[in-house]
Amino acid sequence: MGSPAPLDLLRPRSIAVLGASDRSRWSEAVFANLAAAGFAGAVHAINPRGGTAHGRPAAASCAALGEAVDLGVLIVPAQAAADALRDLAASGARHAAILSSGFAETGEAGAAAQRDLAALARDLGIRLLGPNSLGFINFVNGAHVWTTPVRSPSRREGVAIVSQSGATAYFLSTLAAQWDVGLSHVVATGNEADLDLAAFGQALLEDPAVRSLALFVETVRDPAGFVALAEAALHERKPVIVLKVGASEVTAKAALAHTGALVGDDRVFDGACRQYGVIRAHAIEELLAAAEIAGRTGVLRKGGLGIVSNSGGICEIAADTAAARGIELPALTPDAAAALRETIPGFATPHNPLDLTGAITPEQCGRVVEIVGSQPDIAALLCPYYEVPTSSDDVNDRLSALHAALARSLNAAGVPGFVVSYTATHQSPLSRDIVAGIGLPYLACGLDRAIAGVAGAMAWSARLREGATLPAAAALPIAERPRSEHAALRCLASAGVPVVPMTLAANEDEAAQAARRIGGRLVVKIASPDIAHKTDIGGVALNVEGEAAVREAYRAVMAAASRHAPSAGIEGVIVAPMRPRGIELLVGISRDPQWGLVMALGLGGVWVEALKDVALRLLPLDAAEVKRALAGLRGATLLRGGRGVPAADTDAVAEAVMSIGQAALAFGPGLATLEVNPLWVHGDRVEALDALCVWNEGN
Repeated sequence: MGSPAPLDLLRPRSIAVLGASDRSRWSEAVFANLAAAGFAGAVHAINPRGGTAHGRPAAASCAALGEAVDLGVLIVPAQAAADALRDLAASGARHAAILSSGFAETGEAGAAAQRDLAALARDLGIRLLGPNSLGFINFVNGAHVWTTPVRSPSRREGVAIVSQSGATAYFLSTLAAQWDVGLSHVVATGNEADLDLAAFGQALLEDPAVRSLALFVETVRDPAGFVALAEAALHERKPVIVLKVGASEVTAKAALAHTGALVGDDRVFDGACRQYGVIRAHAIEELLAAAEIAGRTGVLRKGGLGIVSNSGGICEIAADTAAARGIELPALTPDAAAALRETIPGFATPHNPLDLTGAITPEQCGRVVEIVGSQPDIAALLCPYYEVPTSSDDVNDRLSALHAALARSLNAAGVPGFVVSYTATHQSPLSRDIVAGIGLPYLACGLDRAIAGVAGAMAWSARLREGATLPAAAALPIAERPRSEHAALRCLASAGVPVVPMTLAANEDEAAQAARRIGGRLVVKIASPDIAHKTDIGGVALNVEGEAAVREAYRAVMAAASRHAPSAGIEGVIVAPMRPRGIELLVGISRDPQWGLVMALGLGGVWVEALKDVALRLLPLDAAEVKRALAGLRGATLLRGGRGVPAADTDAVAEAVMSIGQAALAFGPGLATLEVNPLWVHGDRVEALDALCVWNEGN
């Protein structure tokens, strides 16, 4: 028999609550929530003392029930959890939700007890949620295994919430009730002794009731699992939105390379999200709004946002907010502008965002939305408008007619669109009835969060339109452990990386011979495995021309090395052609303790050193992902060239960068960092001019 799937844990057919007691607030809440939800399966109370619990007989053990149990809910002291699991296994159960605390969150002793419990569960063939969890809610089948009051949504489909914090999961579900956001599931994963957030998320993607995932993440315990979740979400075309806390920098990595200072744990996570199309949110409200919006829009076509409102001030706020989020507001076409002037005589210069003013009729309002939504370069519509009344005192005929007209036009538009409240508000039974009655696509989250959600949906849609990441085939392993620049470049060249041609000269005569053979202006650099940054000690001579000048440069860099690094091993000098001015990139690869090899890609010079303008991506990556990373740099316009420097051939750059990544993987687990700085680009010519490898101790 195979291992039970995480989704099966969330849809039990029968439940036994171990530790059921009238004295337990959590036990009382679980039974009350299951009863209120109308859970159709059997619910058993288990207490070693027997008696009754919550008005029903309590069995002394699961084995005493005489029937199979699908899910066990453990509300027992931590020290009793192991025996409870054994009892549960004897009844045939293969799933347990451990709500008990007293494990890893208490310190090392608790962590050891948690490891022992997880090992026991594996031996018994039981999959675990928790421990230290508030439980889960399956709104689809009524399995409300939850320890606080539950507010059921009006629609049992839409957003699935998975949170490592039970309280945050509760806050999100409460907010969803206030905004009338459809929910399918809520899962609080707790300490994740077995199944983690990524495992539940990936399982929930298979449920047709789930349109999007809203994840609250405190730590990523299994990066490979998180990547698998993101890849599965791309395959299922369902958006994943993440709110992750803990944006602190990791400890410094290799001191010999720049890359370590550019890679922090949250920046790596952010790079992974960009790489795999995961939408990041930065507040609870933004998380839920983005999950709601992206789940309802689905994959958007290429294009910008059309905004129609009845307030000029709101239009201006919307334009600024959209610009800050990187959303394009396409100009209205001449045909659209003419149609708008015909619809509303007196319009001077219709533009996007469009201010309808307060004098517009419902019929005109609907027609305007149809016109704006018909533009081919509009991908979505937002209509910041009067909120739907939550009280009968606010209902009037004109407002009802306006909302009805907006509902008809938005539902008929060829792109997703919503009416959105100006500011965050709530929904009441009255407003929910109005929205449902006229079929109004309505967001109560407020304009700023709606625009943030649309921005996320657009970025996710763009990633999906570009297709799946297809990393190149793995390169052949590189057994050599290069310690010097010359050796590193030679190894990179053997792996298919374009490298500047060079000669290692062991003495002055060999340097002169190399100059005669290469010709033109040259670079002369000290060659030593013990000198990482040669420029800092005067170990590099530029624009050297002629044999005599090369001999002089040889003596100068050798003297500098002797003066500043007297104990360094010297191989000689590298003689290479001096390249004309071009675009310089940094390609740095560092081994993150969690995520493995991470590439930092950026423009050289001040862009990296001062502005830290780098894109981080996990390896392996393909050429398409390299181009996406380059496009996301603040200095990306420099790739277009100028001032005598030709524009970069991004296809050639992407192939070279991808090859560097493949070489890093080929070096194996001993590699700590690999830095190519600079990667020189001159039109379609791309060459690594310098390289440095740093190895873990013992390699």
